[in-house]
Parts: sequence; C-alpha cells; structure tokens
Amino acid sequence: MQPLVQKRVLLVTLAVCFLVVTGLMFYSSQEREKEIWLERAFKFVLYPFQKAIHAVTTFVTDSWTTINELGALQRENDEMRKRLSELATELSQLEQLRAENERLRELLQFKAASTLELIPVEVVARNPRNTSDTITIDKGSNFGLTRNMPVITAEGLAGRLLRVEPFSSEVILLTDPRPGNSMSGVIERTRELVYIYGGGKKGTCLVKPSDLSVKLQTGDRILTSESSLFFPKNLVIGTLVEVYASEDGYEQYAYLEPATDFSRLEYLYVVKEK
Repeated sequence: MQPLVQKRVLLVTLAVCFLVVTGLMFYSSQEREKEIWLERAFKFVLYPFQKAIHAVTTFVTDSWTTINELGALQRENDEMRKRLSELATELSQLEQLRAENERLRELLQFKAASTLELIPVEVVARNPRNTSDTITIDKGSNFGLTRNMPVITAEGLAGRLLRVEPFSSEVILLTDPRPGNSMSGVIERTRELVYIYGGGKKGTCLVKPSDLSVKLQTGDRILTSESSLFFPKNLVIGTLVEVYASEDGYEQYAYLEPATDFSRLEYLYVVKEK
C-alpha cells in the first residue's frame, strides 16, 4: 500500500503546483500596480534557473552562429585560393605568350632585314644521345628543303640539314662530334682562315688555325668564310673562349662558344640559297 500512497501524494502535489502556477500566471496577467509576495518568491526561486537557461541558450546560439560563419569563411577562403591559383596559371600563360611574341617579332625583324632567302622552321624534337647533337624541324622536302642547306638563328649559324624527309628534317648542329662535321671560317679581326670541328669541350667547337702564321686570341669572333662549302659568308659562328698553344709555342688550338644557344632552340631559319 505504501507505493500507492506515495504515488497519490506525488500526484496531489503536482496538481497543487500546477494550480498554483496556473493561478499565478492568470493573476500576473492582470493589470495591477504591485506584485504579491508569492509572485516575488516564485520569481526569486526561478531566477537562477532562468538565468542559467538563458546563458546556455545564448551560448548554444552564438556557438552555432560562429560555426556557420567559420564554415562560410572556410568555403570563401577555398574559393579565393582556387581563384588565385587560376590567376597565377593565367598570368604564367600570358607571360609565356608575351615572351613567344617577342621572340617571333625579333625573328620577323631579322628575316625582313636579311638579304638571304629564309624559310622559318620550328624545332619539334631533340636527339638526347651524347654521341650526336641533332634536332628535328617541322619542314622537309615539301617546302623545297634539301640536304646540307644551312640552318641559322638571329644570333648566328646553327648547323645544316643532315636528313630530309617529306614533312620533317634532321639538323646536325655545329657541336655534333661525328667525323665530317667541320667547316672553314675566318677571324673577324684579321680575316685569317681557321677550321672549325664539332666535338670540342661540352657545348663548344674545336678551332685550329689554317697555318702556323695565324694567331688565335681569346675573344676573337669567328665568321663563315667565302670558301665555306655550304654556308653563306660572314655569318657569325661564335667566339673563342679558350686558346691553347703547344709546348714549343708554334701550334695553337682553341674552343669556340657558338653564338646560338642550342639549349634554347625553338625557331630557326633554313637558308634556301647560298
């Protein structure tokens, strides 16, 4: 019986509390000048709970708002990073186009100023082997190209056509070390004859004077000679960067740095007629 009595007491207590609260709510809703002591006591008891509930509610609301704002900021930052990456790529592409346009403008100016009949070509492949130094260009016999035609740049001589296919050609560069890749030239300072051979130190050509009376000097610029078999005269070949003499001092040889930078070849000209 005791549990039943406890349940009844609890129900009665809850009913009384409900009636009291309802009565207070009804009474407090009426317009009057002063509060009764029961209202003040009830408010005094409930104030800490109201304050705590308000604090918790405010904290949860502010935290949720902050989380949403942080999420929005993160998405915005991701979008900005993506856009900055796209802008950096576009800027790089524009810079490459600007540099390419500048190179093409220089090539067109060189072609316009040259008295030679020139065919513009573009490098499409490079031979990676150490036993040869060749490149492949995008034109061949369909453009009237034939074996041994000179190939030049705006800076100077590059080489000559080694093999010609209908739609492409292989160019043997000045620095190719294979036997037979040689030519004659003249010292610009003295107009004396020298011989140039591929296969010097890495990236250079070997130069030997035509006779013992010819004296080589560091800094001498070498040009193609009138006696060149394939090349027009007075094309710049390169500059002597190192000069050596035999122990007796009579014989000399030197290394020539080509005027053309073969590591950065993109556009060239084939000379159609000597």
